[in-house]
Amino acid sequence: MASDTRPVDADIGYTCAFASGARQVVVRVSTELPTSSPVGTAVRPDQVRLGLTLPRTALAELPADATSRVSGSARLSTAVTQNGTPTEVMWQDLAVEEVDAAPKEDVVIEAAGEVPTVTPRSAGDMVFTAGALELDLVLRSGDAATGAPVVVSLSCAVDPDQQPELATVAVPATVGQTPDARTMPEVPARPGPAVRDRGTEASPSTPAGAEDYDPPVPAECTLIYGPVETPARGAHGYMAGYSNVNKQKAAMAFSEPGHLRLQLNSATAAYMCPGGKSLTWLKSEATLDYNGKPQMPPATSTFLTFGFMPTTATLELELTKPARIDTLAEGPDPITRRRPETTTSTQEMTLRLYDVEVNGTPLDVGPSCRTVRPMKLVLTGKGSTGRNPATEGYTVKTGGALVGSADIPAFTGCGVTEDLDNIFTAAVSGNGNYTKMMQGALCVDEVPLNCPEPPRPRPER
Repeated sequence: MASDTRPVDADIGYTCAFASGARQVVVRVSTELPTSSPVGTAVRPDQVRLGLTLPRTALAELPADATSRVSGSARLSTAVTQNGTPTEVMWQDLAVEEVDAAPKEDVVIEAAGEVPTVTPRSAGDMVFTAGALELDLVLRSGDAATGAPVVVSLSCAVDPDQQPELATVAVPATVGQTPDARTMPEVPARPGPAVRDRGTEASPSTPAGAEDYDPPVPAECTLIYGPVETPARGAHGYMAGYSNVNKQKAAMAFSEPGHLRLQLNSATAAYMCPGGKSLTWLKSEATLDYNGKPQMPPATSTFLTFGFMPTTATLELELTKPARIDTLAEGPDPITRRRPETTTSTQEMTLRLYDVEVNGTPLDVGPSCRTVRPMKLVLTGKGSTGRNPATEGYTVKTGGALVGSADIPAFTGCGVTEDLDNIFTAAVSGNGNYTKMMQGALCVDEVPLNCPEPPRPRPER
């Protein structure tokens, strides 16, 4: 077991990029850490809190003569160094407690939350160091009935003359220990999907009995730690878009946004790839919610079947299981310091047709006119995170464009008095149907940004 804990309070100077220019602030990082820990025992920073004072004059978005409310979330990048090897550990989703911002006074905020544990794999002191800080602040009028909230994103860097070391945890040597200079971020398992290393045996950090789960990482990359479970964060948002039907030379519009319900970042792993490129993998899952069913809202379109016959049909897409979302984030670019990331969403959906009319005449296809097997849809979004702006392109939390293609299988169960399977297979089924979906920004549990009702996107071609 880890030894007795001790409080840590470090005041660190940062420079934050406000809309009005760069300003210096002092951030107090508070936590509790053990004085020492055996090899293989998880070290948990407890009671993590960040405290800082924001200059009122720098927050031009706040009215000068009225009381406002400030809340939001914070992310602090930390490093744990052991035997000369640093491991980046992100303290993310720290909730900024809502406070009143009085006129002409600076704004004092605090952020708190649970952060990952770190497990030493060998003897040697573990040194915890603070790094870049990012804030997403939600500014609301003191009168809830007036004015829309304003969102302000701040990026803060440690000042060059600062010593951002937080604490050192001693890790004594054990008899017969195999040298290994790595530390491993992880979090105690919670109920939900568990993961396993790429090999045939479970990773030491993975709960026994966990199911296999291979992150989509290039084979030439070397596993550094994980995969391990992490505490998933609930979220919801909306998605709308278009999907081509190649054989009809037209597109099906999903104009009414589908309601997404997500579990974010339920597992993670880290890799080192050729050329010194690092990759962090994050797993999330999503389902749809339409009147309690895991499907998109029904969409109705009219096509010229076989090029001359106007045919109208309503289409229903229903997930057969939760969609798998894989995000691969690269290390920071040495010049721009931005972190590119690619997200791939893979879903299997059953496609059903009903309320069919041909040249204005109803065609009874019955209640079970659907694809013979689920349709696989793979969508990809690319973006980056960093400073000024905090995000570009697509990220899971901020949304954006997801593009890809789907192969529509043959149809079965179509027709009541006659077999219409071949007609719909000939008219609709086929490979490589281009799809573009627009996802809106998410409302994440315990983070006030975009909550309680996140924005609904419009389809884009």
